[in-house]
Amino acid sequence: MNGTNVTAGSGGKVPPLFDHVRDYFSLKGISIDEAEIFYYHFESMDWESENGTPFSNWKTLADDWIWNLLN
Repeated sequence: MNGTNVTAGSGGKVPPLFDHVRDYFSLKGISIDEAEIFYYHFESMDWESENGTPFSNWKTLADDWIWNLLN
């Protein structure tokens, strides 16, 4: 390890870094490809709902995305 704090910024703050999304999906057993689809979907929406309300926690979105993917 190079001394970098690997958890810094990995909370729910929006917008997340793609690396944090990738790591979160990986921890959940979901592919990096799916993490990219999720990330760029919400990136294209500027991390806002359809009515323009900013999302406050990307992990909540990710959990819903993963749940829908698996069910």
